Amino acid sequence: MNDNVKKFMNISIWLTAIFLLIRCLFSWVDIKNIWETGNFFTLCYNFYGYIGEAICASAIIMFIFNKCAWKWKLISWMHDTPILAKNYAGTFISTYDSNRQERSGNIIINQTFLNISVQLITNESKSRSLIASLTNVQGVIYLIYTYQNDPRAEIQDRSPMHYGTAMLDVSNPMVLEGNYFTGRETRGSMKFNAM
Repeated sequence: MNDNVKKFMNISIWLTAIFLLIRCLFSWVDIKNIWETGNFFTLCYNFYGYIGEAICASAIIMFIFNKCAWKWKLISWMHDTPILAKNYAGTFISTYDSNRQERSGNIIINQTFLNISVQLITNESKSRSLIASLTNVQGVIYLIYTYQNDPRAEIQDRSPMHYGTAMLDVSNPMVLEGNYFTGRETRGSMKFNAM
């Protein structure tokens, strides 16, 4: 389980507990009256309903948090998850080219609090992440993803479809820089800047 999932679950549990407490405080007079009459079945039934209300309210808020609220400046202090830009432009070099030709491309990132996906588009191919995550390695946050690269049809004889893994330093969310490795036993470096 990655760190963001743990954080999300902790926030959800605390939020549900707070909503349940608030709901019980609003209904304190009713709870007290039911307790005094000794109607414990009604008390349990009402409490069960309060739990459902708290879970429902928490689910709605956490849905909004996951999609967009986690990026808001007012809320982002609660976590250390880097907020990455949507689009990056940059270059990469590969050992696949004997002359180590520098190529350019664009990275498109779709990110929620719980999920992240990466797409790299060049003149020759498109790569899509199969799995991706933000990982803290000895105090440095990396975007690590495994991808499938699909070259354009006319160049597949010299550049077949392949899989690879990239590890990019995202300490500065405006610059993605790191290395990648492929199933073709090639490797390279890449650097992309936010557009």
